[in-house]
Amino acid sequence: MKFTAVEQATTRDHFAQNPWAPGERRLAFHLTLQAAPEIYEAAIRVQDALEGMEHVHPVPRAWLHLTMSGLGSEHEVDRVDLADVADRVFDQWHRFAGERIRFDQLFVPDEGVMFTARPDDWLLELADVQRRAIDGVLGAREWQPLWPHASLAYTSGPAPIADIRSRLEPLAATIPEVIETAPVLTLMSLSRQTGEYTWQVLRDEGPRA
Repeated sequence: MKFTAVEQATTRDHFAQNPWAPGERRLAFHLTLQAAPEIYEAAIRVQDALEGMEHVHPVPRAWLHLTMSGLGSEHEVDRVDLADVADRVFDQWHRFAGERIRFDQLFVPDEGVMFTARPDDWLLELADVQRRAIDGVLGAREWQPLWPHASLAYTSGPAPIADIRSRLEPLAATIPEVIETAPVLTLMSLSRQTGEYTWQVLRDEGPRA
């Protein structure tokens, strides 16, 4: 698999760059990976290679996901509106259910380690379905372009990127060039109270392991 890393000396604190209120929960559509044993196997190998590095925190297998579209803080979204958004998105899932995520890069940004995926047309179309549903029910907002990725570790401070590179670049050469996985569309209530992203599934659809 291709390996790349940002050109800077150290990582920074992911959580400080993305502050949440104490006890806050957020709603989101993400693609979860419980039907993706190949990703789990590769993720564990990456995380094992990072073991013992200060400020580097692996994402437990149960919480691996491909980030897509946030709805906002849970307390700000009416339950009826949430159900409406969910119906609009899940009613279109049949268009995408047979697709595969194609992860093709092991990347070290400045806030962690991740697999990035090809921005295939179906992923962009699914993001558009989600975001049109959210805008239509909850009000229009500004969206960043979809950057499909699954975080394998987050950083909480300055970890030397050269050290991360030295551990992961040789490993990347032993990982398949592309890992294809079946996605599960998940509407979730996200929490960060434990110091990592965890969630309660509100609704999901897709293959099971």
